[in-house]
Amino acid sequence: MVEERVARKLAAILAADVVGYSRLMADDEVETLAALKAHRAEFIDPLIATHGGRIVKLMGDGTLVEFASVVDAVQCAVELQGGLARRNAEVPKERRVEFRIGVNLGDVILDGDDIYGDGVNVASRLEGLAEPGGICISRSVRDAVGSKLEVDYIDMGEQAVKNIATPVQTYRVAVRRETGGGNEFCPAAPAHPRPKGPRMPSLAIKPFETTGTDPEQLDFAFGLTNGIIVALTKMPGLSLVGDESPFLEVSQGMTIEELGRRFDVGHVLRGSLRKYGNRIRVNAELLEMASGRYLWGEQYDRELHDLGDFFTIQDEITEEIVTALDVELFGGEAIRLVRKTFTNPVALETYYKGENILWRSTNRLELHDAQRLLEETIRLEPESPVGYAVSGLAHWMEALSQPDETSSPSIARAIKRAREAIDLNDVTGYPHLVLAHIHLARREFAEAGQEADSAVSARPSCPAAYSLKAAVLHYLGRSEEALDFARYALRLTPVRPPLYPAILAHAFYGSGRYEDAIAAANAAIEIDADNVEPYLFLAASNAALERGEDARLAAESVRRLEPAFSLDTFAKSQPYKDRAHLDRLVDHLRSAGLE
Repeated sequence: MVEERVARKLAAILAADVVGYSRLMADDEVETLAALKAHRAEFIDPLIATHGGRIVKLMGDGTLVEFASVVDAVQCAVELQGGLARRNAEVPKERRVEFRIGVNLGDVILDGDDIYGDGVNVASRLEGLAEPGGICISRSVRDAVGSKLEVDYIDMGEQAVKNIATPVQTYRVAVRRETGGGNEFCPAAPAHPRPKGPRMPSLAIKPFETTGTDPEQLDFAFGLTNGIIVALTKMPGLSLVGDESPFLEVSQGMTIEELGRRFDVGHVLRGSLRKYGNRIRVNAELLEMASGRYLWGEQYDRELHDLGDFFTIQDEITEEIVTALDVELFGGEAIRLVRKTFTNPVALETYYKGENILWRSTNRLELHDAQRLLEETIRLEPESPVGYAVSGLAHWMEALSQPDETSSPSIARAIKRAREAIDLNDVTGYPHLVLAHIHLARREFAEAGQEADSAVSARPSCPAAYSLKAAVLHYLGRSEEALDFARYALRLTPVRPPLYPAILAHAFYGSGRYEDAIAAANAAIEIDADNVEPYLFLAASNAALERGEDARLAAESVRRLEPAFSLDTFAKSQPYKDRAHLDRLVDHLRSAGLE
């Protein structure tokens, strides 16, 4: 009996699917189908044909395309994502038809007009690893394309994907310059290795609610919410999208539906806390936004004379969340963050009060009150790293308000407390943020880079860590790398302080992308029009583009907000490793009219 010969060939395979297709169809089936058909007829299909691609099949929200050239496949993917961003620019975010794309170069089996095999399966799995608007490629594609296209490749490490025996070395495609109007404020992923496994789930937390206005209940509710957030920021397999407003007040006022749309997440955790004498009752629910299903819900009743049980609740809720979302943990340590760091109930209560005041503080007097309570926490619970970590943060925040932060007495106290927290096996990640900033201010560049790396590793869902890393890279002269971190910080916090888009403006300016720097600076100004820093990069970027009037208006805003502004003093405060980068900035600011 003669075996039938199987026809095979090497091909570049592009797999794409629509983000949130089920949700879009449930919201408005007719509109979704019409939009998808229009995108395909007017843009996608002609683009594929232009690059020599053959549409193998359409699967509802999915598309499988074969290319003879891997360069054409990647170029098509880049242009497709850029063009869709342009077409979606005026469409409400919740109604946009966006794609994830995976590209693989591999062996495929031919069956008439159809293709099968691992070459196709890997492309499909890569698509599942991509973020909305993003592109993931395999090592074979990366090696074949090399430097032929104006893109960068961000190594995501080896990814264990379903039904593929060997982990796939994966890269994210990052466009070096504008290729189609993509939204610079909605990044696909951080320049940081992604965890192994399927597509990263995303989660937002609605602060736990209480009945009445009893300060003790409010403190416990904030402590519970913040404890869960601290735990989840350390999860490498979870994208925690957060609220950076004071005391989480923006997300507190949102409905679940508003929170899901505004934060663009797949899941939302909500809950409530009730205190009856020495008893506490906590209800928690995890919702899937696309379907409205409850993935998990639980009620916890504890006696509060044993406050270790309060931390047990935090751990149990955290563990239930990561189990429901199938998030990979590293060594189980992420769910044992704060539990047992406190054994003294008075220390715990003091810590909650100090932390509460710290995040609400608006002046030095309130900062000192927070510092006093956190120092008392250390005295009552000297073996817990938490008091030291947050105390270091509080002292550093005071130093930032000083004319010369590097010589502020608060800096020495911040360094001491941060290092003590690390020696006690810190569980918050705050010390690395503090030390990275201090090293940068002191021009200790290698140490700043190391601490920034540690901050990102310790808090992989913390926007402050990514924003800080972006700032460090910018001052080191690596602004192109900084862009990816700065963008991801914005992705993790739709409710953000002006610092985050301001740092993005720095990175764009440092990369010579002045139009983008202007857009980012204006985004920061929209959040806080009284913040000087965005106006500086607005002035410098306009000067670089020889837009004299716009540069002059931005410089006038600097002088209005800071009448005593001195260009020399500003230059001394900027910790650039390469003097040439500082000189360029100073020259542009001087051209704008600042002295």
